[in-house]
Amino acid sequence: MPEDPGLAWRAVSVAGFLMLVSAFLVNQTGRCRPDSRRYLGANALGAGLLAAYSAVIHEPVFVALEGFWSAASLVALLRVKARGSDPQQGRS
Repeated sequence: MPEDPGLAWRAVSVAGFLMLVSAFLVNQTGRCRPDSRRYLGANALGAGLLAAYSAVIHEPVFVALEGFWSAASLVALLRVKARGSDPQQGRS
């Protein structure tokens, strides 16, 4: 049986999960756009936390999935920043 990752890593996984689900729900209710900095940032960070947790518990498929999701969100976030404006927040 795999080694228990410990309470701190469990907290990391819950934080990542909550970030992803919260961003999704906020987007689905129309309170943010999918190209806003907050949405993309929450996706990048949440998926990154879950990728790290997946690595700790030795789940390579989920490391790949969450790592890809985090990287794709980060690339999109950098594109929004390069444009110099956030469609959700106006100029920021």
